[in-house]
Amino acid sequence: MKRLMLTALLSLTLIAPAALAAAPAADDAVFVEGARYTAVLSRGANAWRLLPAAGGELRLNVAEHCRAGQAPPRGLWLLTLDGRGRPQLVAPSATPLPAGHPGHIRLVGCDQPVAAGDATLALPPGLIAWLQQNSGTIYVAH
Repeated sequence: MKRLMLTALLSLTLIAPAALAAAPAADDAVFVEGARYTAVLSRGANAWRLLPAAGGELRLNVAEHCRAGQAPPRGLWLLTLDGRGRPQLVAPSATPLPAGHPGHIRLVGCDQPVAAGDATLALPPGLIAWLQQNSGTIYVAH
């Protein structure tokens, strides 16, 4: 009986680390394209992938049009309106933020001025309009 119990305990200690190593990263397991979010921002390339509900995929490289403001930290962001009715991205509590980050980033058109250090992201007006009409959740990748 002791031998059987010892074998079972040893098996569990060997299986647990293997299961943890095989598990996907937390955000990879939770965030499913088209189900959890309908747009993806690749921060490094400043490029967007839009995932319309009707299917298909649209790609837009924003760096060709405008590049100003602060890219959101990696994670899930909700598209909402601020108190003045302007579009903004808001981080839910599950999105890790760096110290001092306000947890929201206002979206403005490329032609609008963006102050250094301001929590603002400049995007083409057509992209902002598409996001407002077709997306409520955005995933920010590397």
